[in-house]
Amino acid sequence: MTPGDAPIAAIAITCSAHLITANNKDFYWIKGLKLINPLIQNL
Repeated sequence: MTPGDAPIAAIAITCSAHLITANNKDFYWIKGLKLINPLIQNL
């Protein structure tokens, strides 16, 4: 995770929002973060 990724994850968790990203490798391990990868999942 880069320093720029941390606030994105924190905001998504705080707002109970899904994070839509193709960059799963930096976020998959964060507990409570709901990820959607638009390249492999239908929105």
